[in-house]
Amino acid sequence: MGLLSVLLRLGLFYTIWTNLHHGSTADYGSAAIGLYYGKGLTVSDFEMSKIGKINDNFTGNYLVFYNSVDRKRLTVFLPGPAILLNLLWQIIPVFNFGPYILLQIILESLLIVLFYLAFRYYDELIALITTIIVISNCATIRMTLTAGYDFWPQFCLFVSFIGIVFALRNKSCWILLITGILTAFTIWFRSITILLPFFIAVVLFIYFKSVCKLKLKPLIFRLTCYLSPIVLAILLLGIYRYNLTGNFRPTRSIFWHSFFGGVSQFSNPYDLEHSDQSIWEFGKKLNCELENYTLGDMYSSPNSPYEQTLKNEAYNFVRKYPNLFLRNFFYRVAIMISPLWYTHGEFIPQSLSPYLFPFGFIPFLLWFLGLYYVFKRHKPIFWLSSTVYLYFFMMFGWFYVVGRVILPFLFINFFIYLFGLKFIVEVIRRKTAGKTRSNRHPIIAK
Repeated sequence: MGLLSVLLRLGLFYTIWTNLHHGSTADYGSAAIGLYYGKGLTVSDFEMSKIGKINDNFTGNYLVFYNSVDRKRLTVFLPGPAILLNLLWQIIPVFNFGPYILLQIILESLLIVLFYLAFRYYDELIALITTIIVISNCATIRMTLTAGYDFWPQFCLFVSFIGIVFALRNKSCWILLITGILTAFTIWFRSITILLPFFIAVVLFIYFKSVCKLKLKPLIFRLTCYLSPIVLAILLLGIYRYNLTGNFRPTRSIFWHSFFGGVSQFSNPYDLEHSDQSIWEFGKKLNCELENYTLGDMYSSPNSPYEQTLKNEAYNFVRKYPNLFLRNFFYRVAIMISPLWYTHGEFIPQSLSPYLFPFGFIPFLLWFLGLYYVFKRHKPIFWLSSTVYLYFFMMFGWFYVVGRVILPFLFINFFIYLFGLKFIVEVIRRKTAGKTRSNRHPIIAK
């Protein structure tokens, strides 16, 4: 299965999806050049413009674009991908995104195999079908083949889901420590899973205490093994961002811009369209001083006048329109449960969305039935998957939901849907078997 996954992704990478870029791609390429030449995490507009014009991710030598003057610090995005890319260049002298994406392909394929090995213990057929779906799912393949940071939240979810299940079964401190280290690693890439480990720690505490009957000292030791590398990574990232931007928030610089991206997903009192430019024009209406800047200028700092303006208006939105705020929350939760209701085209082509939208109730129903089934039959899966869902509902239900938020846990959705389908099949079989027995032994009223 792992080999099939690697071959499929390599084939698509070198033939069809050769140039999948995120907005962060040129920044990371330029920052990696800066690191390579001892200039630190700095970027050059010249380098970024050159990298952005390359037709694919695996040809060319980015080092020839090196510009030693007019460099500025990387502030918009977290530094993880640039650091990793430079490290790979030190090991493999191929100076483009080829080694980076190849590593993503290998890691995802390895985790897919580990997922099957971890969950076949509970239901081998469902684990196998889920594995096949993940191997062939075009949406997640595109994410893996994209140069940028989008792969790493899914990596974090895979690591957490697999590692914690193994740890619950074996009560192993080493598995928890390795899971914690790998999770901590991803925090420097993208921050959407930054608080998930603390939600999982609650489940670990309850499970080890109530099911495994561990005493407090070994229980605390296991939680420390898991959380200590994560806490250290968050502290170091917060210090790094504070020194860089004057703000401890360990996220990319734009935050409230994304909040209004979420507002613009649905009908809203501002008549916002779902686009960066529409939100930028809205910000300029709120603060006329922004006319002297560009959106690119405001992206560079979490303390920018643009971010502060939108932050104030976000509080006004919640106070003035609590009904819309709650409506949007429930809409986003429903979309996370059934992604067929997501219509912005990141992993479902917009041409197909109108036809698939009416069928969104099917995975929605399967999701509830699947959670009920695993609650009855497989408690560790229930508590772990419910924790993941609770985290994403709480963290993004009020904020913003796009394909990049849903894709990291999409494999868990498939897993739960299949358990829901199994529940329906078992109910039908029981009813059919009951009718058959009744026909064989009819009760004759006298």
